Amino acid sequence: RLSRRALQRALDAELVWHDELQGPMSRVTMTLEPERICHRLLWAIGDAIPPAQILGDVQDRLRVRFSQCHIRCADNLLNPPSVFRTTFLLFTILSLLTLRVLWFAGSAVYEREQLICALHAHGKTHTANNGPSHEELLDQLSARLLLAGSVAQLWLLHAVAAAFPLRSLHSPFRRDLGCLAAYSTPALWLCRLVGPAAMLACPAAAAVRFKRLGLLSRGALGWHWAVLACSASLPLWTGAASWSVRSSLYSFHHLFIMGLFISMMGATVGFTLYFEMVKWAVFAAGSLVCFAFYMLVRYSAEFTNVRLLKAAQFQWACAHCIPLLGLLLSAALEVESGVGRLMVEFICENQDIMPKKMCIHMLRAGAE
Repeated sequence: RLSRRALQRALDAELVWHDELQGPMSRVTMTLEPERICHRLLWAIGDAIPPAQILGDVQDRLRVRFSQCHIRCADNLLNPPSVFRTTFLLFTILSLLTLRVLWFAGSAVYEREQLICALHAHGKTHTANNGPSHEELLDQLSARLLLAGSVAQLWLLHAVAAAFPLRSLHSPFRRDLGCLAAYSTPALWLCRLVGPAAMLACPAAAAVRFKRLGLLSRGALGWHWAVLACSASLPLWTGAASWSVRSSLYSFHHLFIMGLFISMMGATVGFTLYFEMVKWAVFAAGSLVCFAFYMLVRYSAEFTNVRLLKAAQFQWACAHCIPLLGLLLSAALEVESGVGRLMVEFICENQDIMPKKMCIHMLRAGAE
């Protein structure tokens, strides 16, 4: 049975504090001994009252008690200045730029499809002159979707790190992602809302890509349906992982993270199999997938052996592998939709050995 007096005795015995007011940081650090009564109590009530809220209440009470002092007990997204705030602001700007680029790509595809429909209504066909063809525009839209989703995932990771209320004392990269999200309400809701939304870019990009290849209109069975299924499951896995950040559901949280990671790797490998001219991306993606699985195995081993510091570092490495794969696929699609075809056309226009159409067909067939 726990009374107020017993809690006070436990707090006096388990709380360790260090006076660093005379040092360069001008602070007092207080640490609870892990796996003791007070530490377990805070962990138990953390589902209802996030630690950031507790630290904020302590900060308000100390400021009332010591009004002549400047007291800060918790950090937030923007204060104090640090490398985590800088990366968060950087990815915020990049996210806005990628959304702008995505809007232009979507508008170009929409306008081209409206033009094609209007010409078909009059019994005419559309032929691209100097600009990109309809197929190239679709590839560019797929690439911009992957780019926007990957940058949004990086933004989310660094937003969770910047929202860690104790980032002045402890590096967020040394904490489990689920624990970081549970520390503050903004980080938790960013994971629950932005995480699944960012992952929606993957199935959308796959659908646009396979539409451009004509695979969806055929209706035949193939690996592209498996890729679409893996991609469509990513927002579900992400939502399940973010909503299971509770002490009573933490084992399920790790299961959902594993499902998210394996589905992303499967979608990436399947996506690269349908590249036509940039086979180097297949080898690069395969190498990155192998490295990511190695990080996942190391993370599982360290977490099972309760070496949580190492486990957290491997988890952050795995978390960054997912958007890096998206950026790689986006770059490969941009090359395939623009530079690769321009090089083929340049070569075929500046030779006199065979007709241009035959030359283009032979080079593209050879690249495949």
